[in-house]
Amino acid sequence: MNNSRKHIIIAGVPRAGKTTLCSYLANSLKYQHLAMDAIVIGIQEAFPKTGVEHTDRWDFLETSKKWIGFIKKISSTSNYDKLPYRLAFDMYHITPKEYNDNIDKECCDIYFLGYPEISLEEKYNQIRKFDTIYDWTSKKDDEIIKEHIKDYIEISKVCEKYGLPFIDVSKNRDEVLKNLATKICL
Repeated sequence: MNNSRKHIIIAGVPRAGKTTLCSYLANSLKYQHLAMDAIVIGIQEAFPKTGVEHTDRWDFLETSKKWIGFIKKISSTSNYDKLPYRLAFDMYHITPKEYNDNIDKECCDIYFLGYPEISLEEKYNQIRKFDTIYDWTSKKDDEIIKEHIKDYIEISKVCEKYGLPFIDVSKNRDEVLKNLATKICL
């Protein structure tokens, strides 16, 4: 990461390790973790008339167009210049195209996480092995999760084609994430 950049977006498909990576970054005390899912759910529940809603599917082109303005404003505000940490946005609500078209690359880096080289069964078993009550997958039945995984594997293959930093977490996910966190925090 270029040290002149202030913030970072950790984007990608669900259950790829975005929150885990942002936790590593926050534990380094160099980043403040902003979990966009929590922000979206909070706005949805507290201000239902806004029309903001949480989705666990990747069919969010319109959502990406709306949230990119939010990220752009937060990442460029001068209030954060006085703080000793950077922001780490944890989100899947952004497409590579919206990032390319709207974010100042001098201010905000991005990494896309995905798993293009894993079988549906392998990913399903990983998800179920590490499910907690806080994970959306813990509330879904097996067939729904498998449908999602199929979509996310295909989306991971597409994300790789945008020329942005793509992190394949298909194999050795925890090791890959720890190594990336170390690299980012240098």
